Parts: sequence; C-alpha cells; structure tokens
Amino acid sequence: MDRAEKEIRLPASMAVEASYVMTMVILALAVLIRAAYAQCSRTVRVMYLHRAVEQMRCREGAEGEETLAYGTVWKGSGKVKGTVKSEIWEKEITAGIHEPEEFLRTLTIFVPEEGGGRDGDTVYQRDEAELSDDHHGGSRGAGL
Repeated sequence: MDRAEKEIRLPASMAVEASYVMTMVILALAVLIRAAYAQCSRTVRVMYLHRAVEQMRCREGAEGEETLAYGTVWKGSGKVKGTVKSEIWEKEITAGIHEPEEFLRTLTIFVPEEGGGRDGDTVYQRDEAELSDDHHGGSRGAGL
C-alpha cells in the first residue's frame, strides 16, 4: 500500500463549505466576546455608582452634587440619587440618607421584659405609644 491509496479525495466544494462554516463560527465568537466585554463594562460602572451612592449616603452634612467618571451623585432633601449613563442604557439608584439612630430605635422593640425568664429571655412586642417620639421625651433618639 503506497501513500496514494490511503488518501481520500474529497470534492473541492467541501473546502468551500467548510470555509463558510468557519466564517460563521468565528463571527459568532467575536459577537459573544464583544457582548461579554460590554456586560463587564456595564457591571463595573454600576458597581462604582453604587459605591459612590453609599459613600455619599453615609457622609455627614455633605449636600450637593458629585461628578463621577460616567455619571453623577446628588444628595439633598432626605435622599441620595445617583445616575450613570452610556450610549444605550442608563441606571439610576435612589436611597434614603443613612440614619443609624432610627435603626437603634427600632431595635428597642426587642428589649427583654422585666422579670422575664431566668436570663431575661422573654421578649414582648411594644405598642405604638411606647415607640412614639412623645414617649421618648419629644426628641428623636432621646430614649437611647
């Protein structure tokens, strides 16, 4: 058996058809890679926006507008609003101003009842009158 007998001859049309298939496969891969980079860019921009909103939200006394590389963050009237834009999409995040006093006041709902179990583990639900500002001396957070 010499080499000429082992070779399989295919018609030239198979090579042309294979080149069409490879063109489509390479084009599809290029589109998928571009879409992945676009999604990555969008995610990074939104993460930067979220970080900036959280920083502005917790900053004491700072009001006004701050410009980011791709958007803006604005603080005022009890809320923080951040916006980031692209040519084809826009994302907006709105959050209330950080108030740790309000959270601590809410936690007082779960104060153990006096004379409870061995370790004071009995918990009761406080009513609205006990949680009102008047009950805490009229000023916000005075009962803390």
